[in-house]
Amino acid sequence: MGFLEKFFGGGKKYPPLGAENPAAKKIEAMKSLLEKISSEVSDPMEVVPADDTAFVFIGNPNKNFGMAWVNNGKVQNFKTLADEKGIAQQQLILMHKKLQDAYHRSGDDKRYSMTIGGKSVVVTPSSDLAREVKDIIGNA
Repeated sequence: MGFLEKFFGGGKKYPPLGAENPAAKKIEAMKSLLEKISSEVSDPMEVVPADDTAFVFIGNPNKNFGMAWVNNGKVQNFKTLADEKGIAQQQLILMHKKLQDAYHRSGDDKRYSMTIGGKSVVVTPSSDLAREVKDIIGNA
């Protein structure tokens, strides 16, 4: 059924994120780098904007996903984090699990849709999720 849902455009539909929403303003400040990410991935994206960072879940956070984030004018991901901090594979696996758990805890948070780089993405303007993701990545 998953294939047919993808093919026929199934899946959850979220209301559009209004330009007046504070999350839209945060995303606008990082739009060019988020457009870069959207042009490089074909999987679904979910953006969690924070004050100075945007975290991007790539793929399906309930199953298999990757992460990218925009911070200090650059795009980072698990690989760049591992290279910069010398993080072992086991630590990355644990971090991945913590991120997945954090995502699950945000299940009741409001979600919206918007277009970034011609791609429809989900936006979750959750300060709790953003803070938790930032802590998990920062403590890696």
